Amino acid sequence: MGMSNELILVVDDNRQMADFMAGRLLRSLGYDALVAYDGKTALEILRARSLNLMLTDLQLPDITGLDLLRQLRNEGINVPAILVTAHGSEQIAVDAFRLGVQDYLIKPVDLDSLNAAVTRALTESRLLNEKAALTNQLKEQVNWLTVLSKVGQSVTSTLELNEVLSRIVEAGVHLTRAEEGFLALLDQKSGQIYLRAVKNIDQVKSKTMRIPVSDSLLGKVITTGRPLRMSQVDESNPLKVSTGFLVHSLLHVPIFSKGRAVGVLSVDNHSNRRPFKEVDEAMLTSLADYAAVALDNASLFLQAQQEITDRKKIAESLRESEERYALAVRGANDGLWDWNLRTGHVYYSPRWKAMLGLTEEEVGASPNEWFSRIHPDDFERVKLDISSHYQRLTAHFESEHRMRDKDGNYKWMNSRGIAVWDEEGVAQRLVGSLTDIHDRKMAEQKLLHDAFHDTLTNLPNRALFLDRLRYAVERAKRRQEYMFAVLFLDLDRFKDVNDSLGHMMGDQLLVAIGQMLGEGLRATDSVARLGGDEFVILLEDIGNINDATLIADRVQEKLHNPFHLLEHEVFITTSIGIVLSATGYDRPDDVLRDADIAMYRAKAQGKARYEIFDAKMRERIMERLTLEADLRQAFERQELCIYYQPIVSLETNLIVGFEALVRWNHPVRGLLHPSEFIPIAEETGQIIQIGFWVLTEACQQMCRWQEKFPTIPALTVSVNISVKQLLQTDLVTEVQKIINETGVDPRCLMLEITESAIVDNINAAVDIFKALREMGVRISIDDFGVGYSSLSYLSHFPIDTLKIDQLFIRMLAKDESYKKIVESIVMLAHGLGMGVIAEGVETQEQIDALKSLNCEWAQGYCIAAPAGNDALAALLAETLAGENKFSNRLVNSEKVQASE
Repeated sequence: MGMSNELILVVDDNRQMADFMAGRLLRSLGYDALVAYDGKTALEILRARSLNLMLTDLQLPDITGLDLLRQLRNEGINVPAILVTAHGSEQIAVDAFRLGVQDYLIKPVDLDSLNAAVTRALTESRLLNEKAALTNQLKEQVNWLTVLSKVGQSVTSTLELNEVLSRIVEAGVHLTRAEEGFLALLDQKSGQIYLRAVKNIDQVKSKTMRIPVSDSLLGKVITTGRPLRMSQVDESNPLKVSTGFLVHSLLHVPIFSKGRAVGVLSVDNHSNRRPFKEVDEAMLTSLADYAAVALDNASLFLQAQQEITDRKKIAESLRESEERYALAVRGANDGLWDWNLRTGHVYYSPRWKAMLGLTEEEVGASPNEWFSRIHPDDFERVKLDISSHYQRLTAHFESEHRMRDKDGNYKWMNSRGIAVWDEEGVAQRLVGSLTDIHDRKMAEQKLLHDAFHDTLTNLPNRALFLDRLRYAVERAKRRQEYMFAVLFLDLDRFKDVNDSLGHMMGDQLLVAIGQMLGEGLRATDSVARLGGDEFVILLEDIGNINDATLIADRVQEKLHNPFHLLEHEVFITTSIGIVLSATGYDRPDDVLRDADIAMYRAKAQGKARYEIFDAKMRERIMERLTLEADLRQAFERQELCIYYQPIVSLETNLIVGFEALVRWNHPVRGLLHPSEFIPIAEETGQIIQIGFWVLTEACQQMCRWQEKFPTIPALTVSVNISVKQLLQTDLVTEVQKIINETGVDPRCLMLEITESAIVDNINAAVDIFKALREMGVRISIDDFGVGYSSLSYLSHFPIDTLKIDQLFIRMLAKDESYKKIVESIVMLAHGLGMGVIAEGVETQEQIDALKSLNCEWAQGYCIAAPAGNDALAALLAETLAGENKFSNRLVNSEKVQASE
């Protein structure tokens, strides 16, 4: 534990760390602590106060910890220091020790490490301070004796001698000869002074005289620590001592040991001394001789003391270093090595050998034991790293490389070392360590691999593919003859596989397809998975477009064979978009974008095929994107409107209802039909908003007509419901809300839903249809007869009418087989109690055929084109006047060439 009066300064810009170290750690060890959060504050504290130790961080907000140490040295402020940092290196440690730090700790610092470092630093500081104090006292004695030897016998007056003898005598100086006088030594136990003659102290055996400290002038010298001349007190009262002399004037000089007065040396300088007979004056020496001998002894003692102290310190440091090195060699996790560049021998620690699976006897002392095991691909790099350090181009040597172990396997190692140079700047030794970093390198390589590869198929992912494509684009820009192609593949109806067989089977299919795509490609080509069921192929350095189409044909041919997944046989096709570098590209993303455009073109053309990109495809895409952006603002601009196409009875030629068809009054392109923007609305999800708006407007219009023409028999309005609306959980609630708000009779509302939407969502459709029928709303199946669905659902759904797709109506009078199909649909519907509507009727011949097949209702351009509110109001007025015969009549309220 620390001494209570020892004060430590903690310097760290991390306030939490500084406060914790000072307030918790150091105080728990028994030390007082101050805190400074920057170098400026630390300097102010150190200039104003005396501190025992400083712990400083390396990185401070205004200066570094090393700069702080340099500033303290420049100002002559000596305070022991420990550098504490989380950003260490060998060079920083070397610089720190050169600036006088006692230790070097790496954050985070635990209590045991901190205690050991602080204790060691304070102990070394105390020893240095004590040694410095003793050395200063001894130097003062040498200075005094030097002056004394110069004075010699020329000093005749006691006053002059008193002025000369103003220095402190250091205990431990061995006086073999002395002038007359006596030596007084303090006995601390008894509190008395023992007087002995100083002449030949080691040989004289005389009686001693004891006097109390408190009752003597000698005690006063010991107490005050200052010289005193006896004649100053009472020169008429001489003192007789055991030396045989009667002395009248004595100069008493205190003797110090370790800063404490332990005795007094008294010297007589009275010219009228009266010796006793038993004293041999020939044995007496002059004051000058005494000073000269004492000076020689003091100088020799000072030199010997310094040499002994230095030798002990060096020996102790060497012993501690050897012990620490031995412990480090035995306990270090790293393998240590020491290369003597003069002899060419290398010491390899046992751990160094064990890391490679080698025993002590299997490794010699040659550098080749290391270099011969380095991987050939890394060898030159390691040599370059070592050479750079020899030339002092780097602060230390460090190199990550692979080394062969005893079993012949290569493991990743990190070699680190630092050279030792002689006075001429020539490297003499290279000392360092070997660290096993194999697991870390493997983890890094896995992370790197995972970052650029698809986890499912292990193929390159989008990032890696774009990187390779980037190089291909650059080569195409530099080399005129270089050409590449990109094939963008998207699996057709992959969702059906996932939905029917499960995602696990879908994943297995993707893995199998990824393997298939890589077969037969050159090493320079690349296959990648972009995500989902999208793959891309990069064909580099091809001759012409035929090389790309050949690969596309090969892929389509391989897909003719089924994939065997457990007990299932799965057939799949793909649509492929192809783009050539000849188009001219600056960015890889543009290449991928155009290949994607070509792929969608292939899907639109019937799937299971490829399309080669051309500029017109991009133009169509840009038009589509522009149209999509405009559609998002159509509601705000109130550009959407509704046209209504009459539905008539083929038996009475009377209007029985209308189909509400949305139109878009585009500010630039004019009136747009649903086929031009409804698919976009479906993809973007805007169809939900548009669908409910059309439903609301149609119900409101129906109420207006019924109010304006109350004598007309009940009419119906048909409104299309999209797939996305069908999947809305609040569809029934929303329809009920619209009915309530508009006040329309629900029996006058017919909702049309395509057959494909019902088949893809049978479970949801059943509950929705039942709820709508309970409300009184009618249900019609639109586009009936197309697709691949089963007719079994018809008997389970509350359906009012079937609407025959216009494809069958168009071929009705041209192909007898189509007539039979229409007849079958009519009979099926009637058998299930449903009515039939024929859409897309364009000729009188078609009307006659439908009448012969007992079809109840029809709509189409032969009867009336879709029209706005005003045109339909006029048509209803004609109906009241009996002018509602639609034979060979066309209401051209809008000029269109295609059906709705």
